[in-house]
Amino acid sequence: MAKLTLSTGSNLGDRAAALHRAAAEVEKRLGRVVYRSAVGETAAWGLHEQPDFLNQVLILEVDAVIHGPGIGTELHRILDVTQAIEREMGRRRELHWGPRSIDIDLIFLEDLRYEDHRVSLPHPWWRLRPFVTGMLPAESRWSRLCSR
Repeated sequence: MAKLTLSTGSNLGDRAAALHRAAAEVEKRLGRVVYRSAVGETAAWGLHEQPDFLNQVLILEVDAVIHGPGIGTELHRILDVTQAIEREMGRRRELHWGPRSIDIDLIFLEDLRYEDHRVSLPHPWWRLRPFVTGMLPAESRWSRLCSR
């Protein structure tokens, strides 16, 4: 089992319910949630003229291939699942960094470093986002990197 870290956020509609539903859906489709941060409210990142977000970090245990030639296919599968959940929850990709009913970002998959045309791990902006860095468990290797 591998540990997958996700960041979830919502700034439209019932934001708390959206985070709760997103967590339930990723657990149903990807793996058991082993860490759930507190929910925090943060200003929008990227495009500032929009409502504040509620955010939460989730860590899941997933049965995923994290070594060898199949890693790209596996990461695309995980991304497809999270984007399907977003669509089903009303996410519309009309404005880059615009308001959204739900956002689910892949932040880490173990210590994997990977990049292609669809996926970058670790997430390229994770250190710049207080709603990620401040919500990681203290014992996390990634949390320790925040102070560097």
